[in-house]
Amino acid sequence: MKQYRLSSIILGLSLVFSQCKSKQIVYYELPAEMSTDVRTAVQAQCEKGLVLYRLNCAKCHSDTVKGKEVIPDFSPEQLSNYEFRFANKKHEDNLNETQLTQDELVCIIAFLTYKKKNKT
Repeated sequence: MKQYRLSSIILGLSLVFSQCKSKQIVYYELPAEMSTDVRTAVQAQCEKGLVLYRLNCAKCHSDTVKGKEVIPDFSPEQLSNYEFRFANKKHEDNLNETQLTQDELVCIIAFLTYKKKNKT
């Protein structure tokens, strides 16, 4: 019984660590003129946006290339269109205000705005 329990714990921990390894670190490109306090606040907003993006957006908008998550670069125009989810029927139906608040959407847009752009 102890051996089974220990095996279960080891398996569980290995699954947790494998999930952690599959998500690479995301870097941000914040304007140099941002004060330290603003930079800290925006970075925290971006981190929250990253988590929300992975929960709500990644299944349709991200890709995996050579085992790494690739988050697309959105233009400022595309991001402004996402602010108005009613402009896209699919988003209006699947990501309404009860599923994703306006504040959460703002965090996702901040994340996508400041994430380091992909190499082309």
